[in-house]
Amino acid sequence: MAKMTDKERKNLLKLINILKENPTGLWIRELSRQSKLHMEISRRLIQKYPQIFEEYADFTPYKINLKLIKLKNENISEKNLDLAIEL
Repeated sequence: MAKMTDKERKNLLKLINILKENPTGLWIRELSRQSKLHMEISRRLIQKYPQIFEEYADFTPYKINLKLIKLKNENISEKNLDLAIEL
């Protein structure tokens, strides 16, 4: 896996911190709004790091573009982020 850039790390930590405050999860649009990141950036980070995030509800089969996201491990922090993504 390619080395994580500082900007990517900062954005990833934004998403993680918001999801820690919302342990039941959020949909990508709301996660992006709260983190002030473009929805595509949030979506890419979630897809790039499946070891951190999980989609626990996907309504696309019902023609509703909504996926709920939560953390796989709520104990993840900035200190153990590298270990969590196996760098």
